[in-house]
Amino acid sequence: METAAGVARHLETKVVKVTCPHDCPDACSMRVTVDTRSERAIKVEGDPTHPVTRGYLCNKVNNYLELVYNGNRVLYPWRRVGPKGKGARFERITWEEALAETAARLKDVVAGYGPEAVQPYSYSGTLGFLGFLGMGERFFNKMGAARLDRTICTAAGRAASLFTTGQVHEANIEDMPGMDLIVLWGTNLVSTGVHAMPFIVEAKERGRRWWRSIHA
Repeated sequence: METAAGVARHLETKVVKVTCPHDCPDACSMRVTVDTRSERAIKVEGDPTHPVTRGYLCNKVNNYLELVYNGNRVLYPWRRVGPKGKGARFERITWEEALAETAARLKDVVAGYGPEAVQPYSYSGTLGFLGFLGMGERFFNKMGAARLDRTICTAAGRAASLFTTGQVHEANIEDMPGMDLIVLWGTNLVSTGVHAMPFIVEAKERGRRWWRSIHA
């Protein structure tokens, strides 16, 4: 019986570089190994050549293939048949049908009540420079929909920062080792900002001052 290592040697693979799709500002660089025969991903790892993320991925994304190929994933659009509530039934439809029905309903709302009757509230997508709120903003702007300072969590955090420290622009993380003073306010980078840690360590090694308040 052939071992797993033996099977792996017979695989024909390619490595595809992608960006983590999660709603996260780090936008980690990833290397995905794909079996070219089955076109299935067989390995996910961080890209060590990225100057910020440096090959590190969080636990959620390290185990991403378990999510991608999980049998409980919803892979197709489903439309409710009949009333809501207990016992509601759904039927599978095609993506073309789902998009056409969504477009038709939006057009009906705009025709009957005007474009500002449409209130967008959406997932931002990856928070990298290229993907952040890109197509959603363009789509709703073209429609003339109501404007929303979204999302709730981002708006609340921005308001808190404004009243705590004033209006400031975020610094480039790569400049951190050269800063005279680093203040970590209300954050635990080891748990929630791991990609900043190498720069913090470098700053400490250079003798820079830093101060943190996790429970601020």
